[in-house]
Formats: sequence, structure tokens, C-alpha cells
Amino acid sequence: MRGQPHRGSWMSSTVETLEKELAAAQEERESEERAVIRAQNAHEAACSERDDAWSGLSSADPEVEHLTALVYERRRKLYEAIDRLKAAEGRERRVKSRLMYVLPAERRRYLSGMVDREFEELLLGIESVYRERAPGLSIGIVHARPGDLDLSGDPTWRALERLYGGSARRWVEVRLPAPPEDGASRQPVETLALRISAHVSYYAGGHTPRTYVGQEEIPSRSMPAGQEFPPPSSHTSEAGIEALARVTVHRYLDEGSVLRLCKRGAVLVQVAELARLYQTMSLTVDEVRWRLEQLVSLRLEILRAVYDLTGTSRRFSFYEIARSARLLDAHFPDPEVASEALSRSVERALDSGVPLVDVAYMYITG
Repeated sequence: MRGQPHRGSWMSSTVETLEKELAAAQEERESEERAVIRAQNAHEAACSERDDAWSGLSSADPEVEHLTALVYERRRKLYEAIDRLKAAEGRERRVKSRLMYVLPAERRRYLSGMVDREFEELLLGIESVYRERAPGLSIGIVHARPGDLDLSGDPTWRALERLYGGSARRWVEVRLPAPPEDGASRQPVETLALRISAHVSYYAGGHTPRTYVGQEEIPSRSMPAGQEFPPPSSHTSEAGIEALARVTVHRYLDEGSVLRLCKRGAVLVQVAELARLYQTMSLTVDEVRWRLEQLVSLRLEILRAVYDLTGTSRRFSFYEIARSARLLDAHFPDPEVASEALSRSVERALDSGVPLVDVAYMYITG
């Protein structure tokens, strides 16, 4: 609508404002922490001095009384400093809470799940795909220790660092050398860099790598619809496809779930395909995880049917599809029959307007 700000610009402005508020709140909290330490040291010094004097004098001695009064004064200041610190911590928590509310999906900028040799081999494989077109390409994992903040990025990145800087973080960086300054355009290089990042993201559970051309970071943006990201040549075998599936599924599911899926290789690959499909739907990591957890127990034929239903323009919610799939999968011993029943349930629900779950119940009870 004309005259209304674009949602993206509104979001960016809000994040930038909150990031500055959080920076100020954290600076205030750190200052109050130092004030509490100084007050504690002063109080302990006064107590020690009073105790030394008290050991050789009576409690009624003027010097002891003076030092006792000093102890009480220092203690009062310590309590006041602690009160100010608690208030500063409360302000910081409130700003963090607001930031977490507006940045649920941005956690993809950090690498979740296990990072093992298979993940590193994926990065090497993608690097080899683009080596001829991008000489000097480097794809690597950055490990940040708790307390070490990288505040060199955009406001969203700085906000994330201030939010989660107290824990260990990891992310992927894609780096291409800058084109020479003798007239070569930066745009093709930036476009290629973003495609490489999207290729990593496709297999890495939607993780958004930080992308650089030279020393300049390139803001991430959505790739055009219909982009395909074939597996690297090192991962085209059946074992390679399963390795890519493990990399994707590790971003969302716990190790026990992944190990159980690994015993059913074709199911593992199909679950990974579903995860990559969900990554295109602007879902958060937690939302994708919840969906996969509802599906991992299903048999291969049912999973394929769920994938087809999800990938087409249907009016059914995920809950309807998953609930119906679980009902039919548990009822029919033959997975082909269960898959066919799910397809027929969808057609009947579309024709009759009856909810999909109710139609699935009819197949079971009828």
C-alpha cells in the first residue's frame, strides 16, 4: 500500500534500534558489575580493618566505633550497588526478550547441530564445484568462544552476537577475492558468492553463511525461485547422498534420532528432502524440527506421499497431513496400501470439503 513502509525496512530499523538499546544496556550492566566489585572490596577492607582494631581494643573504643560505622556505611553502599546491578540486568533482559521476539528465524546465521568430518567434506565438495569459476574461493567454519563478540556485521548480526555472545557459536564463511579495480564489475562476483552461500545453506539445514567479496561482507538475500543445487561430484554415489542427508538432518534432530534413521537409509534421505523443502517455507529451526519429529517414524512410502502433498499447492495444514499420515501408516501393514489410502483421502477431502483427518478416520473405520 502506498505510504506504508516496507516490512523489511521496518524490521531492519527495529532490529537496529534494539541492538543499540541492548549495547547500552550491556554497557550499563558491565559498569554496575565493576561498581559492585569495587564496593565489595571496600566493604571487605573496612571489615578487616575493624576486626584488627577490635582484637586489641574494646568495642566501646572510639576507633572501633568509627570503624564499625565505616563498615555499616560501606555495606549500605554495597547493597545500593547490588540494587543498581539487578535493575541493569532487568533492563538488559527486557531488551533481549524483545530482540528474540523479532529475530526467531535469524538464528540460522549460527550453525546448529553437530559439525563433524562429513560436514567439512561437504564444504570441500561445494568448494570444488565452484573452483574454476571462483579462483581463490575459501569456505570455512568459524568457531567463536564465549565472550568473544564479532561486531563487524550488520545490525542483525550484531544483535545476535550480543544476544548469544555468552555461549560458543559457529558459522560458515564464504570468501571470494575482490575483482581487480581495472573495470571488472563486482556484481557477477557478488551474485556467484551468494549462490555458493545458498548452495551451502541448502545442505546445511538452512544455515546462512557470512559471505565476503574481498573485505566487504555481502548482505544475504533470497535466491530466485527454481534454483537447483545438485550434490557435489564427491557426493553423487548412494553413500554420498546418505552423507548429505546426515548433514542436513543433524541440523535439526538429536543424535539418537539420526542414528535410528541411519538404519533406514532411504528413509533418512527422504526426511532430509522434507527438511530442505521446509527450509523454503520461511520456518524457524524449531518449527522445522517439530515437523520432522512428527514424521521420522513413518515408512518410506508414506514419507514420499507427505513430500508430494507438501510440495504441491494444497489447502491442508501440516498438522492435517502429518496426523492423517500417522493414522494410515499405523493401520495398514502394507506401506503401499497406506500411501494409496492417503492419496485417496486427499482427493476425497478436496471433493467433499470434509477435513482430511476425518476422511482418514473413515478409511480406518470403514
